[in-house]
Amino acid sequence: MSKYFKYAIGEIILVVIGILIALQINNWNENRKNRITEADYYCRILEDFELNEKLIDENSELITHRIKLTKALIKDLNNTPNDRSTILNKFVVALRQDVSVPSNITFEDLTSSGQLKLLTDIKLKNKLIEYSTFLNNTLNLLSENRNEIVKRYTDFDLITELGYQEVEYIRKELDEEHMSFLPNINWTNDPNHPYFIKFQDNLVFILGMQLRQKQHFSNLKREIQQPIELLKDKNCN
Repeated sequence: MSKYFKYAIGEIILVVIGILIALQINNWNENRKNRITEADYYCRILEDFELNEKLIDENSELITHRIKLTKALIKDLNNTPNDRSTILNKFVVALRQDVSVPSNITFEDLTSSGQLKLLTDIKLKNKLIEYSTFLNNTLNLLSENRNEIVKRYTDFDLITELGYQEVEYIRKELDEEHMSFLPNINWTNDPNHPYFIKFQDNLVFILGMQLRQKQHFSNLKREIQQPIELLKDKNCN
């Protein structure tokens, strides 16, 4: 009986050791998978950030061009006599808004899926969280800026006040008969005309919004630098 108990205890010990070894191997395997997934996330986030940096630079260049165009347009408006069609076509270009804005797709996927715990680099994780918050706040500000510009633009009666039918892409669709039905007020050559005053006021307002947009993108460019440098240390190929 004594030999049987010793044998049974030995078997139990062996089973326990086997279970512990299996658990250890399983934990090691899970950790290995997590580190592979973590490294993949770092590289995908870096790709997003490098694309964002490119978009930020492109948007900054576009806004710089529109600022220059808006300032020139204020001079053109006051340089009478002028051509209303030319003024309006330049105005449409100056008024265009950016459609390609930075995004944070991979990091948002990481947080929404509950996988943020996979990131073991605490300094980098905190910096990514900070940048995500900063980006979302900036995108909200940019959206507000665009909405304010649109409000100013739609405050005009496009046909009666601006003569929007003279914008090139609309004018191509209208023949002389169509044009004869529409008002033709030469307000761009009368600095005292209420349309002239209102249009110039809106140009100055739009210029201010463009300057704010440029500053927002400049701030984004500054804030994205440290996360990019930290991500590059992860040796993504």
